[in-house]
Amino acid sequence: MVLKTQAAEYKKKPLLNFGFVLSLAIATSTLLSVLVLNHATREQYQQAHSFLKNPVAFHIVANQEKKLSKADFAQLRSQGFTQITPVLRFSKKLANGKNITFFAVDLLALSLLKPQTINIQDVMLTQSYLDALNLPVGQDSPSDNQLILANTRAIPFRISPAGQWGNVALLDITLAWRLFPEEGDFSYLMVAPLSEKSKQILQSVLPVNLSLYQPWSVEERQGFADALHLNLNALASLGFMISLFIAYQAANQAWRKRAQLTAQLRLLGVQLLTIKAALLLEALFLILSASILGIFLAKGMVYFLLPLLGLTLEQLYSLNSSGHFNWQWSYNLWACAISSVAVLLALIRQFKLIRSKYIVRTARLQDQSFSLRQTVLITSVLLLCFVIWPADNWLMLMIKYGFFLTASIVLLPAILQLVLFSCAYFVKSFRLRYILKDAGKQVVRRHLPLAAFYLALTASIAAALMVNSFESAFVRYLDQQLNADILIRHKAGQKQPIAGWLKSAPEVKEYNLFQHTWAKTDNDSVKLFSVQSPRQMDSLLFKSSVSTADEGCYINEQLALKKQLRVNQIITVSQDQQNYRCRIKGIYYEYGYPGYSIRADKADLTTYFSGWIETGFGVFFKAGQVIAEKEIITALSLDEQQVYQPRQIKKMALEIFSQTFVLITAIAAVLLLIACLGLFMSASGLELARKRDLYILRSLGYSQMALFMHMLVQWLLLISGAIILSWPVAVILAKALVQQVLPASFGWSMPLMLNIAPFAVSSLLGLFLLLPALMIPLYKLNVRAIV
Repeated sequence: MVLKTQAAEYKKKPLLNFGFVLSLAIATSTLLSVLVLNHATREQYQQAHSFLKNPVAFHIVANQEKKLSKADFAQLRSQGFTQITPVLRFSKKLANGKNITFFAVDLLALSLLKPQTINIQDVMLTQSYLDALNLPVGQDSPSDNQLILANTRAIPFRISPAGQWGNVALLDITLAWRLFPEEGDFSYLMVAPLSEKSKQILQSVLPVNLSLYQPWSVEERQGFADALHLNLNALASLGFMISLFIAYQAANQAWRKRAQLTAQLRLLGVQLLTIKAALLLEALFLILSASILGIFLAKGMVYFLLPLLGLTLEQLYSLNSSGHFNWQWSYNLWACAISSVAVLLALIRQFKLIRSKYIVRTARLQDQSFSLRQTVLITSVLLLCFVIWPADNWLMLMIKYGFFLTASIVLLPAILQLVLFSCAYFVKSFRLRYILKDAGKQVVRRHLPLAAFYLALTASIAAALMVNSFESAFVRYLDQQLNADILIRHKAGQKQPIAGWLKSAPEVKEYNLFQHTWAKTDNDSVKLFSVQSPRQMDSLLFKSSVSTADEGCYINEQLALKKQLRVNQIITVSQDQQNYRCRIKGIYYEYGYPGYSIRADKADLTTYFSGWIETGFGVFFKAGQVIAEKEIITALSLDEQQVYQPRQIKKMALEIFSQTFVLITAIAAVLLLIACLGLFMSASGLELARKRDLYILRSLGYSQMALFMHMLVQWLLLISGAIILSWPVAVILAKALVQQVLPASFGWSMPLMLNIAPFAVSSLLGLFLLLPALMIPLYKLNVRAIV
C-alpha cells in the first residue's frame, strides 16, 4: 500500500518528484563528467609526454658538408651504436609557390607495427599540412592525389593521421632516394637517449668531420596541463555542491508535500518501520535512476568537451588526438557512489521528519527566520577554521578557502535580509516597501536555490578572473620574451655563416645569440643563460628587482619560491668543479616552465662554464628597414622552420592558452546553467508553499500579471543581492588561486588583473539564463486554481 501510494504521488505530481530525480542526475553527471574528463585528459597528456620524452636526445651532424655520407653511418654502426637513425630532410618548391619539407627516415619497423597508418611505399601528409600548403585533394579518387613541383614533376601522396612528426611530408628513406636521387646521403643522424658513459664513448669515436649536439625540442608545458586539471577539480567540487543544493531543495519540496500523507498512513496503522523501508526502496530507485541518467548526461558532456583537449594537444605538442576515450566500468561505480551520497543526504532529514509527532505541521506554511546567534556562531567557527587551517600545499589551500566560501554562504541570507529590511525602512512607497519586506521574509525559504546560484556565479567569476589574469600576464610575458623583430634558429655548422651575414647586413641594428648550459644549485639542476646584451634583459618580466651597476644574476620565480630566495641574497651556481657566486638582482616570471633558470650578466661566463647549447639569433632591424623572411631563407639556404617572426609564436601560444582554458570557461557556464535549472524547479514549488499570502493579494485585486510581477521582482531583488555579494568573494578566491594555489602547486604565480569584463559577462550570463528559468514557472502559476 505504501509503495502504491508513493507511485501515485509520482504520477500526481510528476514535475515535482521527477524534478528531484533530474536534480540528482545533474549532481551525479556534473561531478562524474569532470572526473571522467580529468581521467581521460590525464591519459592523453601522458601519451603526449611519452612522445616527447622518448624521441631524440642528440643529433650527429657534419661540420662542413650539408650531408653525411653512408660510410660515416656504416662506420658508427659497425662500432656497436645501434641507437642511431639516419634522417634525410630537404625542401622543394611546389607549382603554387609554396615550399614543402620532406622528412625521410627508416619506416620499416613502424610500418609493421602500424600498417594502417604507415606505408613505406607512400609519401604521407596530414590534412592540416595540406591545408597550410593550399593543396587540393581529390574527392572521387584520393589515390590520384599528387604534389606538383615547380619543375612540373608529379609526386603521388596520401593523407595520413601520423602527425607526430610535425608539418612535413613523411616518407621512407629508400623511397626518398628513389624519388629524389639528387639529394644524396643523409642530413643528420638521430641518437636515442644515452647514458652519460655511452655519450662520452660516442663523442670519443666520432670522426673529426662529425659533431654531436642537442637539437631544438618541444618544451613540455606541464604547467598548463596541471593548471587545467587543478581548476577542473575545483570546479567539479563546486559543481557537485551546487547540484547537491538543488537536489536537497527538490527532495525537501517533494517530500514536504507528502508529510501529511505520511501522517495519514501512520494514523491508519502503518508501522514506522514499513514507511522507512518504503523510503529506502524509493531511495534505491532514485540512486539507480539518477546514476543511469547521470551517466548518459556525463557521456554527452565528455564527448562534447574532450575534443577541445585534442586541439590543445595538437597546438601544444604537435600531436593529433581524436578526443576519443574508453568508458570504463569504474565510472559506473563512481556514478552510483555520487548518487548515493546525494540521496542519503536528502533522506537524513526525511527520516528525522517522519519520526516527529509534529509531522503534519511540516506541510503547512510557517514563518521562518534565521537565528542570529546560530548564524554568528557557525560563521565564526568557519572563519576560525579558515584562519588556523594550514596552507602547506594546494589541497590544504583549497580546503582553507572552502571554509571561507562556506562561511559566506551561511552569511548570505542574513546579509540579504539586513539589506532588504534596511531598504524598506528608507522607501516611502507602500507597495515597494511591502515587496521589500515580503522578499526579506522569503529569504530563508529560498535560501538553497539562492545559495546554489551564488556558488555558481562566484565560481564563474573567480574562474573568469583567473583566466583573464593569466591571459593579460601571458600577453605581457610574450611581448617581452618575443621582443626581437625576427628569430633565426641555426643548426650545427650554420652559426658562423649566419653571424657573418647578419654582421654585414646594413638593415640589421643588433643581433643576439641565445645560448644556455646546465648547472647545479644545492643539487637542483638549473638552466643557466648568458646575458650578452641589454636587449636580452628587456625580454624579462620582473616580479621584483633592484637597479645596480654591479654584476649579478636574475632567477625565475620557480627557483625563488623553492629556495625561499629574495633580491640581494647570494646564490651559488656550480658545474663540475667550477663555482660561481652572484648577488640576485631580480626575480622574473617564467610561465608554464616547470624547472629553474638563472640569467647571469657576467661578461666571461661562457668561458667560465662549458657545455653551452646555442639555439639561435634574435635580430633587431633599424627603423623602417626590414628584411623579409623569404630573403633570409634564400640568402642563407635555411629551412622555412628556421626563420619566423615573433608574432607567429605569440599567436600560436595564445591559441594554446585559449584552447587549454576553454574547458574551464565551459564548465563555469555549465555551473550557471545548473543553478538556473535549480531556480526553475524551485520557483513554482516555493511560491505555492506560500499560496495563502498570494491568494490574499489576488483577493485584494492583484491581476495575474500584477501577481507575476510581484513574485518576479522579489526573486530579482534576491538574485541581484546574491550577484553583488558574489563579487568580493570571487575576487578573494581568484586572488587565492593566482597568488597562493598556483605557487603551491606549480611553483609560479601571476598578478591578479581586475577589470569589469569578468564581472559583467558572468553576471549578465547568469541573468540571461535566469530570466526564463523564473518567468516560465511564475507566469504559469494559477493561484485561484490551486487554493
